[in-house]
Amino acid sequence: RCEPTEVSVMPRTPPAPKRQATLHDMGKVVSSRAFSYYNVTSEDVDRYKATLEDADTTKEEFMTALRHLSSMLMTRDLLTSSMIGKVVSRLRRKHPDEEVRKLAGAMVDKWKLEVIRQVDVDRKVERRSRGDVRTFIEAGRGGSGWRR
Repeated sequence: RCEPTEVSVMPRTPPAPKRQATLHDMGKVVSSRAFSYYNVTSEDVDRYKATLEDADTTKEEFMTALRHLSSMLMTRDLLTSSMIGKVVSRLRRKHPDEEVRKLAGAMVDKWKLEVIRQVDVDRKVERRSRGDVRTFIEAGRGGSGWRR
């Protein structure tokens, strides 16, 4: 027969207070600077451009790349230096899948509007920095406008 041995019992500590989990606490969540709307680099765009130009790309890969590009803020400089607009425009016209064509078309329209807004803002900032003030007459309002 075995003689009973003495078992030491550790005092129980209270459980730690619960707190809300953060992204870094979650193992499967990947956060990347590449998916940030404002922090877009030419390397980010080039990566998706390569996917769109690859002949072996599946429809799902096309759609994923287009969605990621759509979620990025494209500046005029970024569009011209990467030439991603030409690639997406070609997809808009020539891709065999209608869903890819529609998404590519929506992106081209969105990018055009973004560039127009950026150009307008740049012009306003430039005018303010020069101190230019248009007169009512120059603005096409006619009448007895004031002059600077």
